[in-house]
Amino acid sequence: MPPLPLLAPPRPPTPPRQTRNLSDVERRALYERLLQLSVNGSLPPQALRHIALEYKCHRSTASRVWQRGQASTTSGHLLADVASKIKGNSGRNKLRTAHEIEAAVKSVPHHDRQTLRSLAANSHLPKSTIVRHMKEEARLKARSSYVKPLLTEVNMVARVEHCLRFLRVMPGGGRVFENMHDYVHVDEKWFFLTKVNRRFYVYDDEELALRSVKSKRFITKVMFLAAVARPRYDHHTKKEFDRKIGIWPFVEHTLAKRTSKNRARGTPVITPQTVDSGVYQAAILDKVTPAIKAKFPRTSQRSEIYIQQDNASPHRCVTTALMLSMGIQGISIANQPPNSPDFNVLDLGFFNYIQSLQYQKCTRTIEELIGAVESAFHELPSATLSKTFITLQKVMELSMGVQGSNAYKLPHMNKDATIESLSGYNVECDPTSYESALIHLNNRLAEEASMDAQLNSHT
Repeated sequence: MPPLPLLAPPRPPTPPRQTRNLSDVERRALYERLLQLSVNGSLPPQALRHIALEYKCHRSTASRVWQRGQASTTSGHLLADVASKIKGNSGRNKLRTAHEIEAAVKSVPHHDRQTLRSLAANSHLPKSTIVRHMKEEARLKARSSYVKPLLTEVNMVARVEHCLRFLRVMPGGGRVFENMHDYVHVDEKWFFLTKVNRRFYVYDDEELALRSVKSKRFITKVMFLAAVARPRYDHHTKKEFDRKIGIWPFVEHTLAKRTSKNRARGTPVITPQTVDSGVYQAAILDKVTPAIKAKFPRTSQRSEIYIQQDNASPHRCVTTALMLSMGIQGISIANQPPNSPDFNVLDLGFFNYIQSLQYQKCTRTIEELIGAVESAFHELPSATLSKTFITLQKVMELSMGVQGSNAYKLPHMNKDATIESLSGYNVECDPTSYESALIHLNNRLAEEASMDAQLNSHT
């Protein structure tokens, strides 16, 4: 019987293949390690094997990193490109392309796009798909829509005429907005003791304090009258004019009519004042006008100073004739166009800056509210108002480009980076906007002349 063949000893089990993907930092370190071992661009034998063991990756991975880095430097790159190509080239294929998602979103009316849930339901796309698409496509974003005043044809003509008054001819032939140093913008605004909805960042083990009122209508509020001008350098005082003419609350100092748990009868209290034409007129004559004369630069007081106000009913009693009858010289009243809060720097953004600072202060009483608003008014930097005046000039330019309408899109001007001197900068009017405004006015005048001719022919 022939002898049985000897069986070979069993082979040890093969260690599992390491399939770890290296990060870009590790790939860079691996390449630099290979550069240290290379001689005249060539690697010594077993170099790739030892480096692969050191970084716990496959030998072919180390080889690809080396070849890719060498190829990038040969093609002219100053720095070797060894970044991973896995990102963006891995995972399953997308079920929908970016164009298909965009078409589905655009097919949904705007009133059905107010929330992601509504947009997903009406576009028949998963909400997660829309969220990922918004991260990849910066053009799709949430935008706010604000209700603006309804303008009539007469309002738009008045807006165009108002803007044209501020244009000056440049030596080169173009047109630029004047510096507006002779204008003081005044307006009123309600400031509330607190907001109905407030957001706080807290941990799970923290408890928010209860805020309660009998009714939202009973939240304490005070109306303030503010007056500001454009900041500039005052050559007389040799310092910067900070534009802060003043801010005044409409309140009354009275005595408590009855005893309560908060105070006894007869205690002096501050209550909000009802503002009518008489109260507004007294504020302009007794507070705003003296503050202008006291704080305005002397060089500006040599020319006429204009107090710009809106066309609210209580304001119509304050006119230039009234100022002259009260013996006030050098200060005139200029009414801004009707339904045009965007032509006043206070409504355009300065009040919002003050309110944001006021809400950062804890207020519980009407006295604390008044102090917080006045403090916020004086704490606000002058550069903020300078930028708001520049925004006002840009708004006027855009309004002229749309024939006096308020349907314009205000671009981001990046003022801090592009404008060196905020107090001395004035917006140069686009020739297209200026021509559009002139054409609109000429057409309006032609229509009025035609209507007058028809009326005269009938008579």
